[in-house]
Amino acid sequence: MKQLLNSTFIGSTKVPGDKSITHRALMLGALSEGTTYIKDPLISADTLRTFENMQQIGAQVSRVGDDFQVISKGHSALNSPEDILYTGNSGTTTRLLTGLIAGLEHVSATIEGDQTIAKRPMDRVVTPLNSMGANITLKDEKYPPIVINPSNITPMEYHMPIASAQVKSALLFASLFQEGTTVIHETHQSRNHSEIMMRQFGADLKVDNKTVTLNGGKNLQASDVTVPGDISSAAFLIVLALITKDSDITIENVSLNETRSGIIDVLKECGANIEISKKSSDGEKFGDIHVKYTSDLKPFSIDGEIIPRLIDEIPILAVLGVFASGPSTVKGARELRYKETDRISAVVGELKKFGVKIDEFEDGFTVHPGFSVVTDNTIFKGYHDHRIIMMLLVMSIGVNQEIKIDDDSAIDVSFPTFVQDLHKLRKDR
Repeated sequence: MKQLLNSTFIGSTKVPGDKSITHRALMLGALSEGTTYIKDPLISADTLRTFENMQQIGAQVSRVGDDFQVISKGHSALNSPEDILYTGNSGTTTRLLTGLIAGLEHVSATIEGDQTIAKRPMDRVVTPLNSMGANITLKDEKYPPIVINPSNITPMEYHMPIASAQVKSALLFASLFQEGTTVIHETHQSRNHSEIMMRQFGADLKVDNKTVTLNGGKNLQASDVTVPGDISSAAFLIVLALITKDSDITIENVSLNETRSGIIDVLKECGANIEISKKSSDGEKFGDIHVKYTSDLKPFSIDGEIIPRLIDEIPILAVLGVFASGPSTVKGARELRYKETDRISAVVGELKKFGVKIDEFEDGFTVHPGFSVVTDNTIFKGYHDHRIIMMLLVMSIGVNQEIKIDDDSAIDVSFPTFVQDLHKLRKDR
């Protein structure tokens, strides 16, 4: 890390494939008849758990160079795994897989992850699934391991109490092969990768504003998927360029899905020097993001409907707030407390170690501009959370101070080459 200080960052780069899209492509490939080829997937700790889980239930999943191939005879040919379906640190895998297995009806399985997953509540997924007829039990009625027994799923109409793409997707996976209509109403529209890709694989699914309607009972057919770069990973490079003098970075082929690109809207309101070049696409929208150092960033205030569109980018937006011209506020983001760690608490606690004044709320925080010198004996915590670790690394470079992080291995969850890519972009000032 020390070599990255006193640097500016210039050049073009790509970020790893979108994690959310990679998970769903593997799952839908396993549920579909035929051969699915997944180009430019994210190959990381999280997605490899989904890769292995699909193998365990009977799909033929393999790597072809840096791509994935899934061969399946369809959902009815999948089977109960011989061993526990281990999901590691992946909350997406855990929740979506719960809906997928429940929807197979004839399959039984136990799902569990690492010590962080063991502490993440799963009742928000399991309660509505059980209302549909699933037979799922949890430890203390809330936490993994998740035990799924054969059942009969009945489509239903469900009003989601909070916007969550993972819960919505789990219910859609459970409903894919059941005769009848499932209707899901959201409070705010969450990311829609499942809806886009399910239609691509042949599902009869419609979206009307915040309502998703799925007519189940159709067999899915294999379809090739090209995975764009993950905007959540790109966000760390974007903010780094904005706060590091003379930086000028272009990030190529990044997902520009409207349900994920809320950070672009916020950055434009902050006066960031950022340009978007969209490319032609029949599926997920993508393009290039060109961003330059901006010395006069305005503060931001976010709440309400935009939160689901940038929920994973909030930790790095907190760093941006340190370099803005006034206090920046995040509210309505209580969902952050149920990620890999309590990200509100983690962001507040770790930025305070940089001397940042930051006020914590139950559903967010206010970060004030400015920082002070980090003492030599300060140890920063990564919380085994990839986004907190990368937030700390960007902050360290932005304030030009070397720091010590207790464990940075979780970067492998979404951006294994993050530090190497920074070295390729760095230039001496």
